[in-house]
Amino acid sequence: MITAMLLVFSACQREARQLAGDYSYKLSGDVVIMGANGSESHHFVHRVGQMNVLRDKSSKTGFVVTMNEMNGGCYVFPAELSGDTLVLPPHTFTTTFLTADSLDIGIFNPDDTPSMVYAVNASGSGRINDKVLILKESWGGQQVGDPTITFRAPEMTILAEKN
Repeated sequence: MITAMLLVFSACQREARQLAGDYSYKLSGDVVIMGANGSESHHFVHRVGQMNVLRDKSSKTGFVVTMNEMNGGCYVFPAELSGDTLVLPPHTFTTTFLTADSLDIGIFNPDDTPSMVYAVNASGSGRINDKVLILKESWGGQQVGDPTITFRAPEMTILAEKN
């Protein structure tokens, strides 16, 4: 029994060491923005940047993930290692969707600002495969300043390669 527990603990420690580090990432996915009148706008979001997965020294399985977008956005959120899965518990951040990315600008007035800020509620999970971390997140939220405009993105994919 003790041997089995030590083997499991050893495997978790190996996974944690393998996971921690610096990554270059690509984030992509489809976002559907819904207007107050029921109209929808479809966006394909594609972002790149630097990701750091840091050990949370106060926890045996906890991490802190930072994502620094090339365009200047920065997000920090907790993560938890459960076996060989990195769990991203619910976290919030703000982001900007550009109207230029829109596939259907039905809810946007061309005279409006070319981008809008959104409050995002996200959660997900991922696995490391050799030197590539593959994360899947689900996003939802609303426009900052106008809660009648909401969005959903059921599958955002983050591919991160260890530097």
